[in-house]
Amino acid sequence: MITTSEYIRKLIHLFNLLIPLFYVFIIPDKSTVLIFLAMLTGLFIFIDITRMRLRIVEKLFARLFNAMLRSHELDGKFTGATWVMMGAFLTILIFPKNVAVLSLLFVSFGDIAAALIGIQFGKHKIWGKSWEGFSGGLAICLLTAWLFPLVPLKIGFAGALTAMIVEIVPIPLDDNFKMPLAAGGIMMMMTSLL
Repeated sequence: MITTSEYIRKLIHLFNLLIPLFYVFIIPDKSTVLIFLAMLTGLFIFIDITRMRLRIVEKLFARLFNAMLRSHELDGKFTGATWVMMGAFLTILIFPKNVAVLSLLFVSFGDIAAALIGIQFGKHKIWGKSWEGFSGGLAICLLTAWLFPLVPLKIGFAGALTAMIVEIVPIPLDDNFKMPLAAGGIMMMMTSLL
């Protein structure tokens, strides 16, 4: 069963969509969006480090967000929000706009779908996650590649599959960081081969 705090966490996760949307519609210049993201990333890192070192900030943060945090976040690791900012910054820095935007959309939609479907319907576990969550997230990422044809469809599908493979495989990095970078890397590699 999906808890209210998990729904709230995923709703906040949906706000990750603002990054690619801003990049496409509000701040289309790569340099400007990178400056903006660098400032936000620095702020998120500062907040995380401060909450780990100052008891008063930790208590305030706990009162506001603890119900939504994962155990590793509660144990003093960076929050998913900080990883989102770092992943988005590097994704936009490294890749062309079309690849970066699609990669960030995979994280926003695919990770949410995988988590919610996995929690609700996941029966067949692998590496602490479920095949049902993987399949649901993959379906949403494939649909995203089809609905937003920012790259040729087979390249988008390869990026979608890559995003979900790195989401389920226990690589010791946060999904919000590794998914867009892996998906973008595969899409760029395929683009150069075609």
